[in-house]
Amino acid sequence: MRAAFASIDGTRVDQHFGRARYWRIYDINENGGTFVEARRTEPTCAGSCDGGFERILAAVEDCGAVFVLKIGEGAAAFMISRGKRVFEAEGEVEAIIARLAEMKEGGENGGGF
Repeated sequence: MRAAFASIDGTRVDQHFGRARYWRIYDINENGGTFVEARRTEPTCAGSCDGGFERILAAVEDCGAVFVLKIGEGAAAFMISRGKRVFEAEGEVEAIIARLAEMKEGGENGGGF
């Protein structure tokens, strides 16, 4: 599965969905993660917002999952309605990927996220 992580420095999930400027894209399988590329988006929100998420969706269109520090209900509903799994997460990207790989290997959640 391909996943997007909102990360300014590339090491930690540290951005709110609507304010995300940098996305680290990884392909994840039972052996871990492979870095694909970094992508940049313009922030959608300066505070609270109720729309304008199409730019972010376009940037992560090929990703099945999105990991962010925080996401509002409206933004989460928008992404879920477009087939994306959305997770609030905090911590090192590599640690999150390692946990996801363990889940896939152990068959948790049907072998997916």
